[in-house]
Amino acid sequence: MELSAIIIILLAVAIGSYLQAFTGFALGIVVLAIAVLTQATSMAIAATTITIVAVPGIGIALARHWQHVDRVSFFKSLLGLLPGTLLGLWLLGELEEKNTALLQLLLGGLIVVGGIALFIKPRPSHTRSNSASFVMMGVLGGLMGGMFSIPGPPLIYHYYRQPISIQAIRTSLLALSLAMSLVRLIMQTLHGELDTEVMSLGLLSIPAAMLASWLYVRFPPRLSDLAMRRGAFALFVVMGGFISATAIAPEPGNGSPTPVSAIYPSKTLSAVPPKPKPLP
Repeated sequence: MELSAIIIILLAVAIGSYLQAFTGFALGIVVLAIAVLTQATSMAIAATTITIVAVPGIGIALARHWQHVDRVSFFKSLLGLLPGTLLGLWLLGELEEKNTALLQLLLGGLIVVGGIALFIKPRPSHTRSNSASFVMMGVLGGLMGGMFSIPGPPLIYHYYRQPISIQAIRTSLLALSLAMSLVRLIMQTLHGELDTEVMSLGLLSIPAAMLASWLYVRFPPRLSDLAMRRGAFALFVVMGGFISATAIAPEPGNGSPTPVSAIYPSKTLSAVPPKPKPLP
């Protein structure tokens, strides 16, 4: 990978980590969007970089608060998350090889939805959702996590509707994100996709993410919560809309050439005069 591409990805990780400290899920969206818009690296490598960056932070957070995981909902969601992650990884490989336009269209839509989600505040229900709903949301979260390393939106919305404490919700979501990340890394290792280039980019990105998170804590933005949400919403919608537009718009110079029909001489019409027959 060229030095310019590495610098772009490191900057993307830093920007995404800074916004992640505020929104809770911006890292993956920002890194994937910048990677696609600048063509610095493939979507698969960008998603793996996100996974490598996320694992240490999640592990540190869970080491302190693992006892607050809501085990009942966690294991129900995990039943769907595991096969969903495997399916998402398979789809990523298939679409990146055969239909990149559709893959970019899905990513663009996901980024726009992520922006809209900043203004959605689910109302907690009085009773827990049934087991099937946790499994289904686990499948959707795993599918998105396997493809883009962003398992958040379906699981976040579903968990925040449950009548449990905020700490239990956040810790359970962290545990599910860690499970998805580990499954992703294990499967990629088994398939030989975690080569030196990918691992080096991921490990280089960890200090960039830590520095950006520290800057957010040390120098928080002097903006109101609403202003930050509006800014992030505008950023996500513009990036997602542009990625979707580039996926739909035909690439210049890809028009099919007009076929040229060859005209073959027939028995009745010919450019060459027939040879005279010899006289008897």
